[in-house]
Amino acid sequence: MKIIRHSTRVRAGLATVACWTLLTGTAAAATDTIVPTLTYQNNCANAAICQTDNADVYYYMDSDGEYELEAEDRSVVVTMFTNEYSPTDLVRHYDDAPVFSGEGETDHVWQEGSTGLDSDAVGMAWCNDPIGTTHECDQHYIRIRGNGYIDASVTCHEMGHAVGLVHGNLAYPTRGMEDHAALGCMVSSDYEANLGTNNVNGINSTY
Repeated sequence: MKIIRHSTRVRAGLATVACWTLLTGTAAAATDTIVPTLTYQNNCANAAICQTDNADVYYYMDSDGEYELEAEDRSVVVTMFTNEYSPTDLVRHYDDAPVFSGEGETDHVWQEGSTGLDSDAVGMAWCNDPIGTTHECDQHYIRIRGNGYIDASVTCHEMGHAVGLVHGNLAYPTRGMEDHAALGCMVSSDYEANLGTNNVNGINSTY
Protein backbone atom coordinates (compact mmCIF):
# COMPACT_ATOMS: atom_id res chain seq x y z
CA MET A 1 0.00 0.00 0.00
CA LYS A 2 1.37 3.36 -0.97
CA ILE A 3 0.51 6.17 1.44
CA ILE A 4 1.02 9.72 0.26
CA ARG A 5 1.02 12.50 2.80
CA HIS A 6 -1.37 15.41 2.88
CA SER A 7 -0.10 18.92 3.33
CA THR A 8 -1.87 22.24 3.70
CA ARG A 9 0.24 25.33 3.15
CA VAL A 10 0.00 29.02 2.34
CA ARG A 11 2.73 30.18 -0.01
CA ALA A 12 3.19 33.68 -1.41
CA GLY A 13 -0.47 34.47 -0.85
CA LEU A 14 -1.61 31.29 -2.61
CA ALA A 15 -3.47 28.92 -0.31
CA THR A 16 -2.92 25.36 -1.48
CA VAL A 17 -4.33 22.07 -0.35
CA ALA A 18 -2.46 19.00 -1.50
CA CYS A 19 -4.43 15.86 -0.85
CA TRP A 20 -4.24 12.23 -1.89
CA THR A 21 -4.49 8.47 -1.73
CA LEU A 22 -6.14 6.93 1.23
CA LEU A 23 -7.41 3.50 3.82
CA THR A 24 -10.75 2.24 4.89
CA GLY A 25 -11.57 2.60 8.55
CA THR A 26 -14.45 2.11 10.93
CA ALA A 27 -17.89 3.63 11.04
CA ALA A 28 -18.74 6.92 12.68
CA ALA A 29 -21.91 8.73 13.63
CA ALA A 30 -22.89 11.90 11.78
CA THR A 31 -19.82 14.07 11.43
CA ASP A 32 -19.59 17.70 10.26
CA THR A 33 -17.05 17.56 7.44
CA ILE A 34 -17.70 20.84 5.64
CA VAL A 35 -16.27 24.24 6.55
CA PRO A 36 -16.85 25.91 8.91
CA THR A 37 -16.85 23.15 11.53
CA LEU A 38 -16.52 23.66 15.27
CA THR A 39 -12.96 22.39 14.83
CA TYR A 40 -12.04 24.55 11.82
CA GLN A 41 -13.57 28.02 11.53
CA ASN A 42 -11.05 30.09 9.55
CA ASN A 43 -12.65 32.24 6.88
CA CYS A 44 -11.63 31.68 3.27
CA ALA A 45 -9.25 34.63 3.11
CA ASN A 46 -7.19 33.09 5.92
CA ALA A 47 -7.60 29.42 5.11
CA ALA A 48 -6.85 26.79 2.53
CA ILE A 49 -10.25 25.07 2.42
CA CYS A 50 -13.35 26.99 1.36
CA GLN A 51 -16.88 26.42 0.17
CA THR A 52 -17.71 27.15 -3.45
CA ASP A 53 -20.04 30.15 -3.67
CA ASN A 54 -23.29 28.53 -4.83
CA ALA A 55 -24.99 25.25 -5.67
CA ASP A 56 -24.70 25.88 -9.42
CA VAL A 57 -21.10 24.89 -10.08
CA TYR A 58 -19.63 25.99 -13.40
CA TYR A 59 -16.43 24.12 -14.21
CA TYR A 60 -13.82 24.13 -16.94
CA MET A 61 -11.15 21.56 -17.83
CA ASP A 62 -8.04 23.04 -19.42
CA SER A 63 -8.12 22.08 -23.09
CA ASP A 64 -4.64 23.07 -24.26
CA GLY A 65 -1.23 24.17 -23.08
CA GLU A 66 0.70 23.12 -19.99
CA TYR A 67 -2.31 22.04 -17.93
CA GLU A 68 -4.43 20.28 -20.56
CA LEU A 69 -6.60 17.33 -19.54
CA GLU A 70 -6.68 14.74 -22.31
CA ALA A 71 -10.00 13.21 -23.38
CA GLU A 72 -9.64 10.13 -21.17
CA ASP A 73 -8.89 12.30 -18.13
CA ARG A 74 -11.90 14.49 -18.83
CA SER A 75 -13.99 11.36 -18.97
CA VAL A 76 -12.74 10.30 -15.52
CA VAL A 77 -13.83 13.64 -14.02
CA VAL A 78 -17.28 13.56 -15.65
CA THR A 79 -17.87 9.95 -14.60
CA MET A 80 -16.81 10.76 -11.03
CA PHE A 81 -19.30 13.65 -10.97
CA THR A 82 -22.07 11.32 -12.12
CA ASN A 83 -21.23 8.53 -9.69
CA GLU A 84 -20.40 10.53 -6.58
CA TYR A 85 -21.82 14.08 -6.75
CA SER A 86 -25.16 13.46 -8.49
CA PRO A 87 -26.83 12.63 -5.13
CA THR A 88 -25.89 16.11 -3.88
CA ASP A 89 -27.69 19.40 -4.43
CA LEU A 90 -24.73 20.69 -6.45
CA VAL A 91 -25.70 21.21 -10.09
CA ARG A 92 -22.71 20.98 -12.43
CA HIS A 93 -22.46 22.93 -15.68
CA TYR A 94 -19.56 22.78 -18.11
CA ASP A 95 -18.29 26.27 -18.96
CA ASP A 96 -16.79 26.32 -22.46
CA ALA A 97 -16.12 30.07 -22.21
CA PRO A 98 -14.37 30.25 -18.82
CA VAL A 99 -13.96 33.52 -16.92
CA PHE A 100 -10.78 33.91 -14.85
CA SER A 101 -11.22 37.35 -13.31
CA GLY A 102 -13.81 39.94 -12.38
CA GLU A 103 -17.45 39.04 -11.82
CA GLY A 104 -18.97 35.70 -12.74
CA GLU A 105 -15.74 33.71 -12.57
CA THR A 106 -15.86 30.03 -13.50
CA ASP A 107 -16.22 28.22 -10.17
CA HIS A 108 -13.79 25.32 -10.69
CA VAL A 109 -10.86 25.18 -13.09
CA TRP A 110 -9.48 21.64 -13.51
CA GLN A 111 -5.85 21.22 -14.56
CA GLU A 112 -3.39 18.39 -15.12
CA GLY A 113 0.22 19.07 -14.19
CA SER A 114 2.89 18.96 -11.52
CA THR A 115 3.84 22.64 -11.25
CA GLY A 116 3.40 23.78 -7.66
CA LEU A 117 2.90 20.27 -6.29
CA ASP A 118 5.23 18.79 -3.70
CA SER A 119 7.22 15.85 -5.06
CA ASP A 120 5.05 13.31 -3.22
CA ALA A 121 1.71 15.02 -3.91
CA VAL A 122 -0.74 13.75 -6.52
CA GLY A 123 -3.03 16.76 -6.42
CA MET A 124 -4.15 19.96 -4.77
CA ALA A 125 -7.12 22.31 -4.69
CA TRP A 126 -6.91 25.95 -3.76
CA CYS A 127 -9.01 29.10 -3.68
CA ASN A 128 -7.92 31.68 -6.21
CA ASP A 129 -10.42 34.36 -5.15
CA PRO A 130 -11.81 34.40 -1.58
CA ILE A 131 -15.06 36.29 -1.07
CA GLY A 132 -14.33 38.84 1.63
CA THR A 133 -14.15 37.36 5.11
CA THR A 134 -16.73 34.64 4.46
CA HIS A 135 -16.12 30.90 4.12
CA GLU A 136 -16.77 31.09 0.39
CA CYS A 137 -14.56 31.25 -2.70
CA ASP A 138 -15.44 32.66 -6.11
CA GLN A 139 -12.99 30.46 -8.02
CA HIS A 140 -11.10 27.29 -7.13
CA TYR A 141 -8.31 25.62 -9.06
CA ILE A 142 -7.95 21.84 -8.95
CA ARG A 143 -4.64 20.50 -10.23
CA ILE A 144 -3.79 16.79 -10.44
CA ARG A 145 -0.46 15.33 -11.41
CA GLY A 146 -0.53 13.70 -14.86
CA ASN A 147 0.83 10.34 -16.01
CA GLY A 148 -2.03 8.18 -14.78
CA TYR A 149 -2.78 9.96 -11.49
CA ILE A 150 -6.20 11.20 -12.55
CA ASP A 151 -8.62 8.57 -11.25
CA ALA A 152 -12.01 8.46 -9.56
CA SER A 153 -10.61 8.51 -6.02
CA VAL A 154 -8.24 11.48 -6.44
CA THR A 155 -10.79 13.54 -8.40
CA CYS A 156 -13.49 12.83 -5.79
CA HIS A 157 -11.10 13.97 -3.04
CA GLU A 158 -9.98 17.21 -4.67
CA MET A 159 -13.52 18.09 -5.76
CA GLY A 160 -14.46 17.60 -2.11
CA HIS A 161 -11.97 20.23 -1.00
CA ALA A 162 -13.25 22.62 -3.68
CA VAL A 163 -16.73 22.49 -2.12
CA GLY A 164 -15.43 22.78 1.45
CA LEU A 165 -14.93 19.19 2.64
CA VAL A 166 -12.13 18.63 5.15
CA HIS A 167 -10.05 15.75 6.47
CA GLY A 168 -10.93 14.00 9.70
CA ASN A 169 -8.65 16.13 11.87
CA LEU A 170 -10.64 19.25 10.94
CA ALA A 171 -14.09 17.62 11.14
CA TYR A 172 -16.38 17.86 14.16
CA PRO A 173 -16.15 15.78 16.14
CA THR A 174 -12.59 15.11 14.99
CA ARG A 175 -12.03 11.77 13.33
CA GLY A 176 -9.00 9.71 12.47
CA MET A 177 -7.54 10.59 9.09
CA GLU A 178 -8.66 7.16 7.87
CA ASP A 179 -12.15 7.07 9.41
CA HIS A 180 -13.64 5.87 6.14
CA ALA A 181 -17.34 5.65 6.99
CA ALA A 182 -17.58 9.31 7.99
CA LEU A 183 -15.05 10.72 5.52
CA GLY A 184 -15.62 8.75 2.32
CA CYS A 185 -13.03 9.79 -0.28
CA MET A 186 -11.78 12.54 2.06
CA VAL A 187 -9.65 10.08 4.03
CA SER A 188 -5.89 10.43 3.68
CA SER A 189 -4.45 7.05 2.76
CA ASP A 190 -5.47 4.18 0.46
CA TYR A 191 -9.21 4.49 -0.34
CA GLU A 192 -12.17 3.95 -2.66
CA ALA A 193 -13.77 6.59 -4.85
CA ASN A 194 -16.81 6.97 -2.60
CA LEU A 195 -18.08 10.37 -1.50
CA GLY A 196 -20.20 8.69 1.17
CA THR A 197 -23.57 9.45 2.73
CA ASN A 198 -22.13 11.65 5.49
CA ASN A 199 -20.46 13.99 2.98
CA VAL A 200 -23.52 14.01 0.72
CA ASN A 201 -25.67 15.07 3.69
CA GLY A 202 -23.15 17.76 4.66
CA ILE A 203 -23.12 19.20 1.16
CA ASN A 204 -26.91 19.15 0.93
CA SER A 205 -27.32 20.92 4.26
CA THR A 206 -24.88 23.64 3.13
CA TYR A 207 -25.89 24.39 -0.46
